[in-house]
Amino acid sequence: MLSREDFYMIKQMRQQGAYIVDIAAQIGCSERTVRRYLKYPEPPARKTRHKMVKLKPFMDYIDMRLAENVWNSEVIFAEIKAMGYTGGRSMLRYYIQPKRKMRPSKRTVRFETQPGYQLQHDWGEVEVEVAGQRCKVNFAVNTLGFSRRFWPMLSPGNMQTICRYTASQKYTVVREWS
Repeated sequence: MLSREDFYMIKQMRQQGAYIVDIAAQIGCSERTVRRYLKYPEPPARKTRHKMVKLKPFMDYIDMRLAENVWNSEVIFAEIKAMGYTGGRSMLRYYIQPKRKMRPSKRTVRFETQPGYQLQHDWGEVEVEVAGQRCKVNFAVNTLGFSRRFWPMLSPGNMQTICRYTASQKYTVVREWS
């Protein structure tokens, strides 16, 4: 949204005969925005910020729950609703959202393996449309533990087809023993 000064500058430049393209370039907005602002008789009113009057008595409790690492707004909403809160969920979400940056991140440690020691095999089934007919496609993905390279396999048949094919392949593992 442009400022009031920009609104009056658009109006003034247009009265002086400036083209919409030139006005947009000078203000730093799109031509569509300039056209829209030219239609307004007065500068558009700014949207008011959310006033958290109903939430104010419960802010200390909410902050305490956030400090206890409870970040689910639905859980907190149910708790403060039982305490007498009459506002809505969105007000609570507006209050919690900027504080989510303070939430401690969940760090994961990558499980490292030596080359050739581990392989992860995942499989699943999806339903797709092929030539106008819906059919199930089974898939499997082998992921190597060290390099994270993967090998996807698809089969219109069942999982046994993929397993038999995978078992028939010769895997060569080269290991260095020290």
